[in-house]
Amino acid sequence: MANNTEGRIPVTILTGFLGAGKTTLLNNIIKKYTNKRFAIIENEFGEVGIDGGLIVGNISNMYELSNGCICCNLSEGLTQTLNNLLTSRYQFDNLLIETTGIADPAGVIDNFVGYEEFQRKFVIDSVICLADAMTYEESAEQQPEVHRQLAVADIIILNKIEDVTPEDGERVKKLIRTVNPTAKLYCVSHADIKNCDILDTFAYTAQNIEKLVTDFKNATPLKFDMMDMENNMPSFASNPHNKHNDAFAHNIISEGFTIKGQLDEQKFVYWIQGILQYNSANVFRIKGILSIAGKKHKLILQSVRQYFIVEDGEEWASDEERFTKLVFIGKKLDRNAIEKYLESFIVK
Repeated sequence: MANNTEGRIPVTILTGFLGAGKTTLLNNIIKKYTNKRFAIIENEFGEVGIDGGLIVGNISNMYELSNGCICCNLSEGLTQTLNNLLTSRYQFDNLLIETTGIADPAGVIDNFVGYEEFQRKFVIDSVICLADAMTYEESAEQQPEVHRQLAVADIIILNKIEDVTPEDGERVKKLIRTVNPTAKLYCVSHADIKNCDILDTFAYTAQNIEKLVTDFKNATPLKFDMMDMENNMPSFASNPHNKHNDAFAHNIISEGFTIKGQLDEQKFVYWIQGILQYNSANVFRIKGILSIAGKKHKLILQSVRQYFIVEDGEEWASDEERFTKLVFIGKKLDRNAIEKYLESFIVK
């Protein structure tokens, strides 16, 4: 995916568990950003639905809205629906996609980071996850999709905050931060986003990833001991003696890593490809800044499930100490194993 967003249509993906208030949020976005010409894709149009007062007519599976926007029913698969939008007579400058309440949004993201055709025409602005302050803890315990939705989000909106005590609200925020410490977090009532900046954030651009990873406070410096690569086969299985992983064995956690020096490009790429190919079920998101031997630019890495993208960031200053900084979000992450692999890639 290129750094330049010019000429490409921003995509905002709305996710959140059943009953969190996604439809209210969607309608509030349409009403707030009156300067946008939205195309909207809903998985459950007719059951959840756009505000009925906005609908003025329909052509096939496209519904024309009174503010110049259009809404599609996702009935033919996302790829076909996107093609239908691009070939329709409607002009739009933003795409909103509302996923079902039980959906893992990674499958939607894949269409925009894994297919060159859509990369040229669209750019992901952000993934927004709506969480219910009242039911988050119960839902997260019973439904793994809740954590998957949070894990890939760039913006998290904690809704119905007025319905819980300040103490309960703080506890829920802390739990959310355990799953995803890098996302922006807003607390709102009635999905009211008038004080939230949720569009035109371009969270997937190299500049924003670089700033986010640089500011991440939970990345622990590594020690530098070489290790046996175990025949170069990547491993992500949790260490049964790792109490941190035991405590969150069924949950999603984040781990941050910082190392000084420069990495061997071939070894690192082989390793990261192996992780995403064989362990994508446990690795939901990776964001990072790479210092690769022989490269004058910082390389900005990000991945969603099995796809990863590397872009040029800023140039390393001549007097700047080189480092690699990575943030992993997933489950069953063996911190010790990841550290040892990364250490082994340092060019001495």
